[in-house]
Amino acid sequence: MRSSPTSIPTSLLVLAASVPVIDVTGPEPVEHRGYVPPGAVVLPGTRPKSYPAGEFDLPCALIVGQRSESTDLKTSLNDVLREFEIAQ
Repeated sequence: MRSSPTSIPTSLLVLAASVPVIDVTGPEPVEHRGYVPPGAVVLPGTRPKSYPAGEFDLPCALIVGQRSESTDLKTSLNDVLREFEIAQ
């Protein structure tokens, strides 16, 4: 799975090559496999899948937005704090 350094994955997000990354910001969902587009804000989600034994929810990743300028400012501060070993 390739993730751009500018994308924002959240906690509890499972990213693997088999997990679809679905952009839900437009009028129709757009599915990506194997990568997260640059600047994407990604949350964990599920989608239904039918089997002979019933319907079950499988994990997926949902793109719910794009990074903002204010996010870039916050992350640049974190980078500086880590560089000078002030924060981990």
